[in-house]
Amino acid sequence: MAKSRRRRKSRAGGIVLVLLVLIILGFGGWKIYRIIGPNTEEADIADLFGVNEEQTAIMYNYELQKATGIRENGTCYLPGDWVQTILNKRFYWDEDEHLMVYVMPGEVVRMDSRMTGEDGKRLLIEAEGKVWISTDVIRKYTDVRIEEFSDRDVSRVFVTTPDFYGESVCGVRGKTALRTRTSYKGYVITEVAKGSKVRVVPEHPNSAPNEVWQRVMTPDGFTGYIRRSRLYEAEASDYDSGFRAPDYGRTPAEKTPVLLGWHQVTNKDANRYLAGLTANAAGLTVVSPTWFSLRGNEGLYECYADASYVDSAHEKGVQVWALIENLDDSVTLGTLLKKTAVRRKLIAQIMADAEFYGIDGINVDFEYLRGDAAKAYLEFIRELSVPCREKGLVLSVDVPNAASYNTHYDRGELAVFCDYVINMGYDEHTAGDDPGSTSSLPFFRDGLERTLTEVPAERLIAGIPFYTRAWTVTSEGRVSSEALSMAGAAAWAEEQGIVLKWDPDLGQSTGSVTSESGTVRSIWMEDDASEKERVQAAREYSVAGIACWRLGFEEESVWKILSPDAQTDQ
Repeated sequence: MAKSRRRRKSRAGGIVLVLLVLIILGFGGWKIYRIIGPNTEEADIADLFGVNEEQTAIMYNYELQKATGIRENGTCYLPGDWVQTILNKRFYWDEDEHLMVYVMPGEVVRMDSRMTGEDGKRLLIEAEGKVWISTDVIRKYTDVRIEEFSDRDVSRVFVTTPDFYGESVCGVRGKTALRTRTSYKGYVITEVAKGSKVRVVPEHPNSAPNEVWQRVMTPDGFTGYIRRSRLYEAEASDYDSGFRAPDYGRTPAEKTPVLLGWHQVTNKDANRYLAGLTANAAGLTVVSPTWFSLRGNEGLYECYADASYVDSAHEKGVQVWALIENLDDSVTLGTLLKKTAVRRKLIAQIMADAEFYGIDGINVDFEYLRGDAAKAYLEFIRELSVPCREKGLVLSVDVPNAASYNTHYDRGELAVFCDYVINMGYDEHTAGDDPGSTSSLPFFRDGLERTLTEVPAERLIAGIPFYTRAWTVTSEGRVSSEALSMAGAAAWAEEQGIVLKWDPDLGQSTGSVTSESGTVRSIWMEDDASEKERVQAAREYSVAGIACWRLGFEEESVWKILSPDAQTDQ
């Protein structure tokens, strides 16, 4: 009996021991599984997209943006500054007049936050000094794919550009997890059903290639990683946004090369000198008088136009492109052009004067443009292009010689809306600078080459100088200069006893002389020889023509070189 009790106790103890071992093994196995097995924990979707319940996450070309949108009545609205910077720079927001402006070929579209679409939803939302644009408006004017999602309490919008329209798609072999990273330890973003089609999307920038995991986007708007072994072979996919780019085509370019001469007019009386200035200008096709001189920041200008001047030019077969400039001290270009009402007023007056005086074109010469005024400047050009196109006026714009520090002129955008972009290939050294050439050949060529990366040759006119500067540097180091005509420069050099020497690298003659007091006088000549070098360079680049600043500063002989029919080897 005692033995039987001892045997039962022994068996019970053994069972307990076995159970204890199994528990220990089970716990250990669970721990091991947690270490080596796949993670089943779900990702926090709000943290994943970095937004709260009032924000809409923006995924641009599958990369999360710092900017966030908002949602109203089921429609997403994206921040206006982000849209203009990233998607479409032609959206222009006037914060003073609370207007969004967009220029189409035949009209200037203006929107405010009170306007709604056909579905009754607002086109814009304005709050706290900011503006958001509805995705419907963005789609209307921009070639993008926009996909909106709002499930799992997270609003998000995917915006992709045409470079990303051709992503392939893959079928999923079986139910599988979409993970936050290239590992089974990545959190689970969502479960992807068997047979689902996922879009293959690019890896994050600077990420190392991965042969095991593939980054994808699911149909319900999540991006993450799935093992390649869980995907069928990729299939080609194509997408058409339905957007068709508007044709901003300008007036057909002149069949013959443009030869333009700027005529500096500072009062109405100066118009009477046209005949004398152009008497020997063989081949001149356009004269551009400085007729519209801005005053103040409310869209007003002094007008020196004269109908008889236009008639005289037309009798010679020469077009008149009236120049508008901003050189008066009362003008602050950014202040003037940022106001929609002022731009409208200014453009209306330009068009009225163009019609009244029979002008053929407008030449915009807004100089010393600051970077913070560039958006307003470009918007003015866009808006001006609409009535110019409607009335058949040639629209040209003058820009400084292209360089890394003046890219804000956005010559490529100007070329879309203007007939011609005129590169002013001079002022390499000007008043206030150290002595140097007004337009050395390398400087001139570099400006054209840079501009041609943005502007088609048939829209580009090369601006050349008829003037140069005579430089004086005193023994104390004080630098001064004066602008001289070609004849004036030759006379000055002779008067100073300067022996000129041709510099083939600069494409001009140069020389200097030092007085007994240590004063150095120097000059880089503009003459037939230097102009011939530039004209030949311009024609090598097949540009649309040449523009000359300014009439009256040239020698008569230079027209034989400038004439479109002239041979450059004369």
